[in-house]
Amino acid sequence: AGAFQTEAEADNLKAKLALMGMEAVIQTANIPDKGIWHRVRVGPFANIEELNKTRGQLSKNGIQASLVKIHE
Repeated sequence: AGAFQTEAEADNLKAKLALMGMEAVIQTANIPDKGIWHRVRVGPFANIEELNKTRGQLSKNGIQASLVKIHE
């Protein structure tokens, strides 16, 4: 749902998502040549209907989300 250089910005988006009824996690990553980034992620989703509903809800609230496929 977002990527930020400061943890405070990531926390703000996580709180906004919580107010929308979505549980989000913050993943911190050290990106070569770019430094530390804090990613705000929602999911995983069990099915495509749940995914599309959430993406629609995010879009309605002005949050541009990218789909990230996680391989386990």
